[in-house]
Amino acid sequence: MNAYSMSNSRKSARITGILFILGTVPVMVAMSLWGQSVSSPDYLSLMAAYSNEVLLLALSGMFMGLACAGIGISMYSVLKPHDETLALGVVGFRVMEGTLQVASAVSLAVLLALSQEFVKAGSPADSFFQPAAAAIKSVREWMSNGFYLFPWCMGAAIYYTVFYRTRLLPRWLSAWGLLGLLLMLIGAFTAMFGLIEAFSPPQMLLMLPIMLQEMVLAVWLIVKGFNPSVIASQSAKTETN
Repeated sequence: MNAYSMSNSRKSARITGILFILGTVPVMVAMSLWGQSVSSPDYLSLMAAYSNEVLLLALSGMFMGLACAGIGISMYSVLKPHDETLALGVVGFRVMEGTLQVASAVSLAVLLALSQEFVKAGSPADSFFQPAAAAIKSVREWMSNGFYLFPWCMGAAIYYTVFYRTRLLPRWLSAWGLLGLLLMLIGAFTAMFGLIEAFSPPQMLLMLPIMLQEMVLAVWLIVKGFNPSVIASQSAKTETN
């Protein structure tokens, strides 16, 4: 077994596991603590009253974007020996996802600025503030349910397929990931087309399997890493070639 390859594999696994946690836990905590003003029907007034909390929520979204982009980069060295094209695809999709998540966080900051101006103007009942805010909020929800959701699903579907095929991870964990992605997509499509409320309990229920799976995956990568026999076998093939 190539000790250098094994060491790199363990390092990549740990970094990837930590990034999975950093890309999920902080933003979920932020949403539960500070997301009420954004989701409230009276968000245009409430966001200004909770400006610090909204800014923290936006920062957590940016942090999530950077972490999720890092996941694709950290996986590259492990996926490359099995299929370089797919490895590059994972990097591309997850960096695209991360960029869009940062853009979504910026849109939240823009919405906060609009809320502050609305309050300064005396909260007029009929003004350009309401349609402008509604448009920004609608675009942000579409970004959350589509624009960066689909690059995430594409990148994740690729690496879960590679993991399943190569047994770099237990097949039950890879299959759980693929099923979770499918359920999340169903929730996103139904929310995008107005069949259910965006980020309502039904949609969150459909997202729960993949969120749980990613936390189990993160712990597995940190504690056990990728399958050492697969890494050793692939390293031997590379040395032979």
